[in-house]
Amino acid sequence: MKKIRIVLISALMMIALCACGETEQSQIQQRRCQNAADIATAYIIPTLQELSADPGALGVDMSDLTYNEISVIPESAGFTCDGYVFSNALTSFIKGREEAGEIIEIGEAKTTVDGNDIIVNVECKCEKGSADVEVIINNDLINPEMKSAAFNTRYTLGEKMSKAGLNTVIGMGTVFIMLILISFIISLFGLFSKGGVKKEVKTSVDRAVEQIEKNETAELASNAELVAVIAAAIAAYERSGDASGFVVRSVRKIKRQ
Repeated sequence: MKKIRIVLISALMMIALCACGETEQSQIQQRRCQNAADIATAYIIPTLQELSADPGALGVDMSDLTYNEISVIPESAGFTCDGYVFSNALTSFIKGREEAGEIIEIGEAKTTVDGNDIIVNVECKCEKGSADVEVIINNDLINPEMKSAAFNTRYTLGEKMSKAGLNTVIGMGTVFIMLILISFIISLFGLFSKGGVKKEVKTSVDRAVEQIEKNETAELASNAELVAVIAAAIAAYERSGDASGFVVRSVRKIKRQ
């Protein structure tokens, strides 16, 4: 009986220790998420918003800087980020500013843990509407680093429908234009082929006529004596002594029934 009690007490102690460990782990993760949310709303979004409004505020053209040099900009603003990632994030904010305007109010941040990353979603109110800013930070409390940031403009139903309609019209117009061009090209092929057929037919007819004339000439040459007799008979019939006025084109045998 004492052994059973010892086993039960040991099991309860193990469960209690696991529960304490999970609670402590959960608290650490909450601190990581809160830290990521604070970095996104207090440092990352304001910095990108300021630079997107005036990219020349740095006094240099970012296209002339290397990624290592660009990485110094977020460090001076209070957060760590690779130069390539920061450049892409700034490009996204510049495009978003053109669509939605300047950010007027930064809303509450919502965090989601995705493996080794923390995804921070912040709803922002802008001059022309609203937008969702997504910031991804590595899941590290000591050395948090921004991995990406994107400015996603929210479109109303009417804006979505108008864009979809415009895309449909452009797509259909492109298809019809291509069909017209294909039909025109096919019609040109038809004209070229007809011209070739006519030329070929004409050449064949000329060859046939030439061959017939050659055959008739050869036939007359082989029947020279017969031609002379026929010409003399016709001249006698016409009571004309001269047969030079008669021309015999061909001599053919008539089958008598």
